[in-house]
Amino acid sequence: MTGNSKCLLGVVFGLSMPAMALAHPAEQALVLLLPTELYTLGGTLAVFASIILISFTPRNALARLYRGFRIGPSFDAGIAPQVTSLLCTVLFFALLYVGVNGPNDPQSNLLPQVIWTGWWVGLFVVQGVLGDLWRWVNPWSGLCAVLLDGNTPLLRYPARLGAWPALAVFILFQIFLLADVAPSDPDRLATIALVYWVFTFGGMALFGRAVWARNVECFSVLFSLIASLRPVHFGAQVKVGIAGWASFALAPLDVARALFCLTILVSGSFDGLRETFWWLGQIGINPLEFPGRSAVVWSSALGLIAANITVICLYGGAIWAGLRIATRFGSMPPVSFSQAFRTYAITILPIALGYHFAHYFVSFLVQSQYLAAILGDPLARGWNLFGLGELRVTTGFLNSTETVKPILLANVAAVVISHIISIAMAHHLSGRFAKTRKGLILIQLFLSILMIFYTIFGLWLLSTPRGA
Repeated sequence: MTGNSKCLLGVVFGLSMPAMALAHPAEQALVLLLPTELYTLGGTLAVFASIILISFTPRNALARLYRGFRIGPSFDAGIAPQVTSLLCTVLFFALLYVGVNGPNDPQSNLLPQVIWTGWWVGLFVVQGVLGDLWRWVNPWSGLCAVLLDGNTPLLRYPARLGAWPALAVFILFQIFLLADVAPSDPDRLATIALVYWVFTFGGMALFGRAVWARNVECFSVLFSLIASLRPVHFGAQVKVGIAGWASFALAPLDVARALFCLTILVSGSFDGLRETFWWLGQIGINPLEFPGRSAVVWSSALGLIAANITVICLYGGAIWAGLRIATRFGSMPPVSFSQAFRTYAITILPIALGYHFAHYFVSFLVQSQYLAAILGDPLARGWNLFGLGELRVTTGFLNSTETVKPILLANVAAVVISHIISIAMAHHLSGRFAKTRKGLILIQLFLSILMIFYTIFGLWLLSTPRGA
């Protein structure tokens, strides 16, 4: 039996095993059918080749590529985003009602499916590729415009706090997502979602909507950063450019947002790592006899925090080392570590977006079918709304080499292309510090090495067996 046949047999056997299905989108048990060594080598060589090519690309040529081009007059949405936000507020509370009064099974309840499949997986990718959808669907801005606009905030937000509260809240969200015993339990999720909505609306009422959204509401901060990557931007003028062209206006970020960018990447990567046989072996769990999430709560929470600290240190070390050798051997004027760290952090976002897509893509293809089926009967009362009640969920496309290979190649392409975009962005930003080609190469040397190793790591995560 060939290696591909064995992998395919393993996939079929895994899909046929009875197990409790959870709506959390990270639940997946798929091993890549491609030879690990070949696609890892190919992806790594593609990233390495892009580093060489971009390093010798004239700065002026790259600057022209990263200039947004006007394609239309200004676009003023008027009050439309407020109206859609109000509608989404109503929808949000309707989802909470369904979460509490609907089926207890997360796979059959609309709330966890919308939150984890539609919002966390789908909206994240749309936000970075197509447009700023969060502006139109967040469940606070419309209500705040109706009730709070024109009112003077009761309290002044302490400027010294900056966006640190948003970073802290986002880390707590990731701990809930990855370490909580039942993040998809409808009642539990409804309670958490309601508490967060009240917390956010109360903060906006006390300190002002814009200030709270900019500094404390972690998803507004998250989606604002991710939205900067999209090619088309609407504003005073409608402009289009290559991916990431509008992100440069944000750099250098403040320290909290710089760390936020790294946390987005690390959280997604650790979500994949914690399911692998390797990780389960490190924490003393037999991956073939996984005891359940309750057994890995502390290891997941502490592992997430440790992963963030590790990657932040590695990234900071790569920047520090690049500054040292570029200053000493590249005739580059001294640049502060803080300024360089805060400038380069924005280049992490394409990798975070690419891996988010690759990590959740297979799960999204399956869970989106459950979401569509539930829309036909959200309260499990035998309804057949929109004819969706007749929809049958299938995973048959995971049983054929012909249909699986395009999916897997799309995942690999997402990881590799996102790294190439990140490298190009870093090279362009390096022009703010180094003016000679030698200086440009040296300041990015250790960052480039780190990118290569993270590419290998990301592709390994997509290929390694999972046991959780």
